[in-house]
Amino acid sequence: MNLSYDEPLVGSLALMLSGVALAIAVGPWQQPYQLRSVCAVQRRFGKPAARGLWVLVAAASLVSGLAILSGIRPAFAVPAGDLRTAVEQELR
Repeated sequence: MNLSYDEPLVGSLALMLSGVALAIAVGPWQQPYQLRSVCAVQRRFGKPAARGLWVLVAAASLVSGLAILSGIRPAFAVPAGDLRTAVEQELR
């Protein structure tokens, strides 16, 4: 597993966003529910559905952060360092 310099940053930010979204879902704050999309869900389906939306955002951020930090990537994706090495080898 060879992480580039930006992957730990992006992965840790995704994990922090997951924690914040989960705190919003279970916490007493009202300001995050004023966001347009969340407010629309709350008006149409109620507060429990809006909380569920925040839990969904937290889960997606958690999975994304863990995938980034563990180096999981699609088969067609090549890390930037490996791509440069492959191009240099083909040019020789």
